[in-house]
Amino acid sequence: MTALINKIEIPAPDGPAYGERLRVGLIALSADVAIERDFHRMASTDDVAVFTTRIRLREPNSEETFRELERDLPNIARLILPRSRLDVAVFGCTAASMLIGTREVEAAVQLGREGIPVTNPAIAVVEALRAIGAKRIAMLTPYTVSVTESAVEFIESNGFEVHSAACLGVDVDDTHARISEEVLLQQALALDWQDVDAIFLSCTAIRSLNVIDRLEQETGKFVISSNQAAFWHALRLGKVAASIKGFGRLFDF
Repeated sequence: MTALINKIEIPAPDGPAYGERLRVGLIALSADVAIERDFHRMASTDDVAVFTTRIRLREPNSEETFRELERDLPNIARLILPRSRLDVAVFGCTAASMLIGTREVEAAVQLGREGIPVTNPAIAVVEALRAIGAKRIAMLTPYTVSVTESAVEFIESNGFEVHSAACLGVDVDDTHARISEEVLLQQALALDWQDVDAIFLSCTAIRSLNVIDRLEQETGKFVISSNQAAFWHALRLGKVAASIKGFGRLFDF
């Protein structure tokens, strides 16, 4: 080594870091290729930042594999900025949150990050539907019939009527992400949506964020997706008002 290293003395750094307004800790499924990208697209500015860790999900997806995630949540939550400020934690799985229970998910995450507000797509969708005043829902999922039945039960147990529901029968996250936006759009339009208040596109691993505006324009209905609702709810829990355009009318609430 021939170069001399010049150590430069500077004042203690105290400038802004990423996420000065809000730091969102995202627990994403090991095989989910959509949620992280969607969250970063909705964050869009340096003062709202998303920090991701992964949790292993056995595949193919089933009620059993979704429920298994609960035991790993505390240790996974501890990995997100362990010695830095974190404002909100998001567990990024809709079906698992519905099956495990949203309170149970919150408790498991808070074992790893005590005192931090926690959300997940399931409870976020419920809060989003309440915020827009929806009562009757049309619902599209990529899941199997049995997982979709559990999802319908969850939505209805929270006081909504699922007027129309359909599923695509896919049980692997990588395949979820390969469902084209046109297929999602056309299958959503094939639902009986004329007499509903909102259309719900369930699952964090599908490319639904890109079809929300188009579907709202074609139907005149509110469109709620798992990732959109989860990010919206994280902003609410973090008490951050953000002007977010292009991802549905939910962000007006």
